[in-house]
Amino acid sequence: MAAERGAVGPPESRWFWLVHRAVRGLLRVYVRLHVEGREHYPAGPAVLVANHRSALDPLFVAAAVPERILFVAAAEFLEWRGIGWVMRAYGCIPVRRGEVDLPAVRQAVRALAAGRKVGVFPEGRVTPHPLPPHRGAALIAARARVLLVPVAVAGSARVFPLGARVPRPGAVRVRFGPPLPPPAQTREAMDAALAATMAWIGQHAS
Repeated sequence: MAAERGAVGPPESRWFWLVHRAVRGLLRVYVRLHVEGREHYPAGPAVLVANHRSALDPLFVAAAVPERILFVAAAEFLEWRGIGWVMRAYGCIPVRRGEVDLPAVRQAVRALAAGRKVGVFPEGRVTPHPLPPHRGAALIAARARVLLVPVAVAGSARVFPLGARVPRPGAVRVRFGPPLPPPAQTREAMDAALAATMAWIGQHAS
């Protein structure tokens, strides 16, 4: 299971694709999803870095791509009914918030080495306003030697704002930006790469 600390995520079975299609179908009832920048979406492993204005952002990003992404997600959410079930079905890398979770970093690196893509929301939580990003996304990309891909999600806060119980009809845009090369494993290089990634997202997430 994805919650196991040593796993790289469950296989892309028929069960996953059934859940994935069901979620996409439900989203279409409420959301007009627009995907831009597909030419920037890499074929191989990469760390996708996105802003986080809504709890549904992982589903919007997942619906915008042709493959499974393993998202780094707060471990406590796996215990929630509904949300936890969807997270387990999709597969995720659980992380302990409020600390440097090196086992989660190692699990993400193993997933990338296996050819998967890993999704990270470096602000750490759903927030209506930008927050200083955590370094984890850049650290994972540096250790795995893979690209950092900025992903700007716009409109999700209107469709499913913080504290909402059900989505509202509306439009969501997911835009992929030009990938950045793997940063060196120094604090300065990782911070610079993450700052450039978040700057691009900030320019395209409104």
